[in-house]
Amino acid sequence: MELFDIICGGFLLLFLLKGLKNGFVKELASMLSLILGIMAAVKFSGLAAGYLSGHVPEKYVSIVAFVAVLLITIVLIFLLASAIDKLMKAVALGWLNRIVGGSFAVLKGAFFLSAMIILIHSTGFGDQLFTEKTQEESILYRPLSKFAPATLSLLNINFNHLISVNETEVDELAGQVIFNIFTPDFVSNRTRILFHEFC
Repeated sequence: MELFDIICGGFLLLFLLKGLKNGFVKELASMLSLILGIMAAVKFSGLAAGYLSGHVPEKYVSIVAFVAVLLITIVLIFLLASAIDKLMKAVALGWLNRIVGGSFAVLKGAFFLSAMIILIHSTGFGDQLFTEKTQEESILYRPLSKFAPATLSLLNINFNHLISVNETEVDELAGQVIFNIFTPDFVSNRTRILFHEFC
């Protein structure tokens, strides 16, 4: 077993334990809160700045408005997640919430590691950090290096495009992701991509 496998395996184990502790609802909230928070801040910080104008020094209005909308959105999402979490415990579904939470957390960890591998390769340091021996003998390197692109392909998102996306494309990209996730035939039409990627 390569050192790469030990490090990544330990990292994924920590994510698993965290997911089992928090449960799926809170794990999902932790991911969505920042994404939706930033989207809300981009959309509504201008409106918030109008209300804050006169109460905050002019040169700080924009940043204060952005941070305020971001934090409010995050808090609201976590309050909603907490309420749903308590409801699931009340109807004796806490065990299911934890099991799914552990699985989801491992997937989040795998996506993060995969993205880091690709980003490191994109900087030109990949061959130095991940030797040919590691790439060939590691158990986790091959599946992890494919995981993020395969996951994003389910949402019709090109990873290289995502890295270079500019500010004006954020709303379009977010809308594309949301539309694809909630399309009824999403799972049946897309999951075969993962099968082909890893087989």
